Amino acid sequence: MTYSVNIAVRIVIAIILAVIFGSGSVVAFNHIQPKWFEDYDENDPAKEIPGTPRKVLPPALVEADNAGRQRLPSTPWKYAFTGYFGICGVYLAVRGGSTAFEFSVLCVLFVVLEMAVSDQLYKVVPDQFSLMLAVMSIAFISYSENWWEPFAGAGLGLAISLVILGLGMLLFRTGSLGGADIKFFTCMGLITGRLGIVIIYILTTLLFAAESVILIAMGKSTVRDSNAMMPAACAAVTIYFLFLWNIEEIVFSL
Repeated sequence: MTYSVNIAVRIVIAIILAVIFGSGSVVAFNHIQPKWFEDYDENDPAKEIPGTPRKVLPPALVEADNAGRQRLPSTPWKYAFTGYFGICGVYLAVRGGSTAFEFSVLCVLFVVLEMAVSDQLYKVVPDQFSLMLAVMSIAFISYSENWWEPFAGAGLGLAISLVILGLGMLLFRTGSLGGADIKFFTCMGLITGRLGIVIIYILTTLLFAAESVILIAMGKSTVRDSNAMMPAACAAVTIYFLFLWNIEEIVFSL
């Protein structure tokens, strides 16, 4: 009976958090300071010194803010995001584990979702989000077997990113990863450790490739286009935390 009551309480907490995070993700994105989205534009015709890029705001953001529109419409996104956090939260509650872990995971998913929306809408991912992930890694230190595991995970995430970036420059003469992507994987390595960041990297690559193939097949993209990677990364992080967290312990316990 106590177990049933405990699960019921955890589910109620998960639903409450889903409403807060779901609606909050839309409200937060619509109220982010515009300067967060400034990025260097190599092709900006208004740059003062030729050959020297300057930071500019995404035209879509400027247009929405000037017109008084929401950057991200409340309907249907607050309902969609509430459903997303509800599914994640309830699953974590039923699966077991502490409420603190559930809350920490939802916080990470909240930030990664904001990064995905930003990348999808503006092809810009503010550095502030990566900083938030780095700070949130403190909540996951106790889940690491060794004190150095978060740093090893961050180092591995950075190393893999640089290798992929180097291969892209060598083979295609263009970067296959942006600076925001590198920062994201490095900070996620702090949270998940070495095995976790490898899994997230593989999942992100597979999901991004599948998404790109679908967009090309539908005629909405070409092989030359630079598509947003963070939506795939958000899906990968979600899958990891829901189904693959501590998979090493699960496998070796069988």
